[in-house]
Amino acid sequence: MTRGTFDFKRSPSGSDHDPALTVVVEDDPDIAALGEEWQALEARADGSFFTSWTWIAALLANGLVHPLVVRVEAAGRLVAIGIFHRRARGFSRSLSLTSVDDPEYDAPYVEHNGPLVDRDYPEASGIWWQAIGRLGASVVYLPGIAPEALPGLRRLGTVLVERQQPAPRRSLAPVRACGGDVTALMSPNSRRQIRRAIRACEQSGPLTLERATTPDDARLAFARMAELHRAGWRRRGQAGAMSPSFCRFHLDVLARGVAAGTADLLTVRAGDRLIGHLYNFRYGRTVSAYQSGFAYDTAVPHEKPGLVCHALAIRHYAEQGLEIYDFLAGAARYKTSFADHARDLVWLRLAMGHAPLALMIRARARVAAYRDRRDI
Repeated sequence: MTRGTFDFKRSPSGSDHDPALTVVVEDDPDIAALGEEWQALEARADGSFFTSWTWIAALLANGLVHPLVVRVEAAGRLVAIGIFHRRARGFSRSLSLTSVDDPEYDAPYVEHNGPLVDRDYPEASGIWWQAIGRLGASVVYLPGIAPEALPGLRRLGTVLVERQQPAPRRSLAPVRACGGDVTALMSPNSRRQIRRAIRACEQSGPLTLERATTPDDARLAFARMAELHRAGWRRRGQAGAMSPSFCRFHLDVLARGVAAGTADLLTVRAGDRLIGHLYNFRYGRTVSAYQSGFAYDTAVPHEKPGLVCHALAIRHYAEQGLEIYDFLAGAARYKTSFADHARDLVWLRLAMGHAPLALMIRARARVAAYRDRRDI
């Protein structure tokens, strides 16, 4: 393990804390000790499932990242932490935050990404982002982060935004107030479609939603979901996101998450007939709809398996007292139909220095900027 430190002597104005914050950088850390520290900070932070130890531990256990851990400490207290995958590309060194930077594993995308920050030390977030400029990387891939980080990153180098998308979300408190019927809060057209789809499903029997409670049950449901997902995308002439390597990683995530209560594999049936599966993440009072598979081949006329499954899941989580149902990034019509607000996320590459890979990213950024100006 290699460990390095450097100090930031000035914190943002308005801080109530000692301005001396220390950045500690480690490669190949002790995983057991890292897990204890990470989970202790989780209890003091407002992160997401993608910054949780469930996600990080699966990345490490599957050998998907060569870890570089960046932490911020205040008088020895851990107040911010994030983990990068590091690799050399010719004469360039690249880093990717909480991800592999490989479509085999990163689709669907890592989202709501960033450092885990002690809520009592908000100034540590800015220090952590500044530290990226001192890690010796030519290019840093930052997927699914909040756009508020952009101004600070642009001071470090050239930013190429590869994608910016809203993550539509549904507040669940109003759903509870409507007795769990989310359709009551939707447009007349969406309400009519979903209620008709529910009635169509119920011709086969009562609709039920079941959560897998054991790792074995979750694995079986995941396998069925993967096949339904692939079948649905094959009908559109595409492969979808459920590659074998993707599935291996997520079976590990699922096993850890089912035991911890942070990953749900939901099965919706009408009587004995399968309607579909949802693979969701729970973190705090937010649930994120990450992946799905629907039985389109056996659907009856006017049946919309995806809409029905999400409507039942929203009811389920509202009844459990959760606050947000997050559809994650993408402006698909079904997401915006259910949602009542959204958060923007960006996927970007930060180029620093003059290594060939950094120069290539800068060239791409200049082309993108030219196209943006031309389209105005």
